[in-house]
Amino acid sequence: MCIRDRVDTFYFTDRFRTLEMNLQEWERLKKSIAAVIKGEADVGSMLRDRMKSEKLSGTKVKIATQIEFDDSCSAHSTLVQILTQDRPGLLYRMCSLVSKHECDIEIALIETEGQMAIDVLYLTSGGAKLSAGRQAALGQALRDELGGK
Repeated sequence: MCIRDRVDTFYFTDRFRTLEMNLQEWERLKKSIAAVIKGEADVGSMLRDRMKSEKLSGTKVKIATQIEFDDSCSAHSTLVQILTQDRPGLLYRMCSLVSKHECDIEIALIETEGQMAIDVLYLTSGGAKLSAGRQAALGQALRDELGGK
């Protein structure tokens, strides 16, 4: 996978102070992020290992995938809202598909509530809103990737 752009700003909120109460885990997370940014860690391998452990533990609540596009929310971007089952590597998989369909993420609002991921992406392609055809193709790719997994 080729990463064309860089992350300008990344904010992380530990709403329930889970990491604050587990300093060893906080340090492990910071080291993992640094290793990925430096190219010293393989994200794909990390995600495969995490997914194996998740499969062993099982998921109790099932969330049906919903994908909606909206061109009226922004003057310059197409909004896509993705509601789906949270799982390891979800954001990576979604962003990989967005990149594969030659779209740029202008703004990403990422939220997780229990087993449910609610992700809102403001997308452009070639500096403009997504065409109806690109929306359809990206929407289908996202449904195929996220729907049954």
